[in-house]
Amino acid sequence: MDKIKEKLEKLRIESDTHLARADKAEQESKQLKAELQKRDNDVQNLTNKVTLLQQDLERAEKRIDEVKLRKGEADKEDAQIEALQRKVTMLEHHLEEKEKGWREATDKARQYEMSAEQFERKSKQLDGEKLDLEKKLEEMTAKYNVVKAELESTLKGLEDL
Repeated sequence: MDKIKEKLEKLRIESDTHLARADKAEQESKQLKAELQKRDNDVQNLTNKVTLLQQDLERAEKRIDEVKLRKGEADKEDAQIEALQRKVTMLEHHLEEKEKGWREATDKARQYEMSAEQFERKSKQLDGEKLDLEKKLEEMTAKYNVVKAELESTLKGLEDL
């Protein structure tokens, strides 16, 4: 019976050892399950963060595309503005040339007008002189005719003598 007691004792010790190992394994299992749960939560949190970061990245890429589009449009607008400014400058230069031509034409017209006025005054003066000369001519012609008639009558009187 001693052998049985010893065996029982051995079995009890073995059983206690196995129970202790089972408890330890169960605690380790609980700890590992808790750690696994914590890691699963961490993985879930990280997955959520990755999803949020991907969404933020997509939004940022969309904003970048929009900014690039706006910049392209702004560049086009800048090019159009530059072209319009060149055109305005060219038109201003053309306008200045036209105004200069107009001023020159106006000055020439004034000069011609002044010349025309001078010619008109000279013409009136010459018309007056012409009238005076015609009067003088008539007077001289009349005097000539008178003198001629006197000369003829004197010549006739001399011939009669």
